[in-house]
Amino acid sequence: MSPRHLADQKMTGCWRSSTPRFIEKASLVVRVRRGASMHANGRVFVTDGVIRRALAIARALGRSGVTVTCGEETALNPTFFSRYCHHRFKYPSPRRNPGEFVPVLLDYLEKNPHDCLMPAEQDTLDIILQNRHEFERLTAVPFVDNETYQVFRDKGKTLDVAERAGVPYPRTVRPSDPGRVVEETKSLRFPVVVKPRFNWASRGIRHVQDATQLAQAYREVHQVFPFPLVQEEIPLGEKKYHVNCILDENSRPIVANVHRELRNYPLEYGISTVQESVWRPDLVELSVQLLQANNWYGIASIDYMIDPRDGTPMLMEVNPRFWGTIQLAIHCGLNYPYMLYQLARGEKIEPVKTYPVGVINRSFLPYDILHFLVNPHRFQMEPSFFDFFGPQVHFDLLSRQDWKPVLGFFMTCLRYMADPEVWTRLAHMERVGRWIARLSGKSVNPVTPNEAIANIELSTADACSTDRHSIT
Repeated sequence: MSPRHLADQKMTGCWRSSTPRFIEKASLVVRVRRGASMHANGRVFVTDGVIRRALAIARALGRSGVTVTCGEETALNPTFFSRYCHHRFKYPSPRRNPGEFVPVLLDYLEKNPHDCLMPAEQDTLDIILQNRHEFERLTAVPFVDNETYQVFRDKGKTLDVAERAGVPYPRTVRPSDPGRVVEETKSLRFPVVVKPRFNWASRGIRHVQDATQLAQAYREVHQVFPFPLVQEEIPLGEKKYHVNCILDENSRPIVANVHRELRNYPLEYGISTVQESVWRPDLVELSVQLLQANNWYGIASIDYMIDPRDGTPMLMEVNPRFWGTIQLAIHCGLNYPYMLYQLARGEKIEPVKTYPVGVINRSFLPYDILHFLVNPHRFQMEPSFFDFFGPQVHFDLLSRQDWKPVLGFFMTCLRYMADPEVWTRLAHMERVGRWIARLSGKSVNPVTPNEAIANIELSTADACSTDRHSIT
């Protein structure tokens, strides 16, 4: 039997009746919870069909008996090809035409009632939450309120919240003058990371080795993302961990799970290409502690890196939305989209207390292939690149029961080979996107419309400060 078989694992978590603490470890239940009736008879609108998390959401809801409508600015996207996408709607681009996107989507929802609206992409969620009162006249929007959302969209304010909640994070400086960044960050040890307070898909993050590089990198990032943070870089030891959860209207956790990244593209700091379900009760405790301090409601994903020097988990960021690798949780029997749908409908949801560990999810097309091509140790990777049929190995896009999205993926690739925004937004290859933009005479907006607004509102009055939560 494979060492990853869930029956061999000894990790589980249980909720106490009044506090969100996970207690004694016990043998993991070998039953996979699906947590959803096959006769839900509801309707959900899912946005951003071109990204794979939208496909995962649509599949999870559709398999649970929910009627799914998917929206996107183009008909060529993988989710539109899914058997679980029952209705399709083209709307104006929320990135290029947010002023048209909102009234068009409102008009559609008024004429076609839905129980719930689930934005899959961050910038789409930005716009919907800014106009929440308009959308909630027509449908449920089961996400945290816009005020709290904006706090956690700002990485600087997130650190303030973490400080108050007692959650550790890397030593951080908030320069007040781009011309004095080297002087103001003398308290930090190199290497450091220049990190935008508002960014999208890890864009704008720069890893810096010395003071000369820092001055140049900070100027370049500041031109696009004003007044970024400077943080001490956490040495690469274990890969990044993610805690994913849903909290109800009383900020009580309904479900939580943890996964870790195994491979990335680009190497080391890129997006995750392979993930594994694990159990880290310490990270869950920190995450629930952080969210409850802000009266959280709805879904969240919290990222950590483990400092190999002392084993301390360091908070990286909080994402108040669906995360990109949600398919792994669904493979573990944790139907986050359906539970969020139930929450929106006011249904009683029994807390999910167990899930299998050792489950692998691969983002095979195209990211794990790209990782294989650039990794000099490609034939020594664990799990092996050629492990396609292991009992615990799953894929996010590939599915025997729903294979047409793969066709949609390739058709989308062919259609948009010359679109610079797709290379930047979906493939995370910004240099390729800018090169294509120069050849075609098109432009790639480095910042989404809402991020531009948020950046303009940042004040240089945010005085230079150094902070790190004291670890006891």
